[in-house]
Amino acid sequence: MFEIMATGRTHVGKIRTNNEDSYLVSKELGLFLVADGMGGHASGEVASRMAVDIVQETYLKHLHEKDVPLVGTHLPQVSLAANRLLSSIRLANRAIFELAQKEPLYQGMGTTLAGLLAQEDHLFQFHVGDSRIYRLRKDRLEQLTEDHSLVAYQLKMGLLTEEEARTSRSKNVITRAVGVFREVEIDFARHPWQEGDVYLICSDGLSDYVPQEGIRQALMEAVPDLEAAGDALIQRALDKGGHDNITVVLLLLGKKPKGKGLLKGRLGRLLGAKDH
Repeated sequence: MFEIMATGRTHVGKIRTNNEDSYLVSKELGLFLVADGMGGHASGEVASRMAVDIVQETYLKHLHEKDVPLVGTHLPQVSLAANRLLSSIRLANRAIFELAQKEPLYQGMGTTLAGLLAQEDHLFQFHVGDSRIYRLRKDRLEQLTEDHSLVAYQLKMGLLTEEEARTSRSKNVITRAVGVFREVEIDFARHPWQEGDVYLICSDGLSDYVPQEGIRQALMEAVPDLEAAGDALIQRALDKGGHDNITVVLLLLGKKPKGKGLLKGRLGRLLGAKDH
């Protein structure tokens, strides 16, 4: 339905015994997610899996049942579909938070969440935490998200240099996550659809260990073969020691259809796409 090629990859890495990352690649919904869980025992993987599952299921329910109430404030500056998605994230946040309050085993658990939602003529970007979204346009790689982390804040305020930030012991301290508090603040942006753009959503198991130039080189060498690109990115992180779980989701935007709009058929009608 969408002029998108997409794939996802995850790897436990070389140090950890469990994978706390989760991801979603749904071309049918036009929804692509990466979540990196945190918490003791197995609670990190519980949080990331809950986030992905609840967002997917609730967003789909919103599409089929128009009277499902939105969680949180309706934002007039974004589409109805984007508002439904943000509502789904807020619902996931509450579910994770409430489980953590009830069950001592899950106390303090939470997860990052970063993703993209395909719309008729643009991508809707959203994120909480330090999982990142990059865009490769021609030969230029750009980081589109700003980490919600202590180190990112210190770097922005000029308290750390780039080198100090890379080696800081606080680099894994995040300042915002899904499920940690009853309410969550979600950053979002819109990116116009441009044929040939490649988007990468990844956990910090990639971005903390593979420099941006290394990511760019891996993509340049493999795209348009997204399967090979995903494998190459995972391998680069493993070659750096594989100290964390590694997850990547890749999108390649194709040519936008003419005349009928990007979204077609039943899903297009559900999302409010118009035939011209």
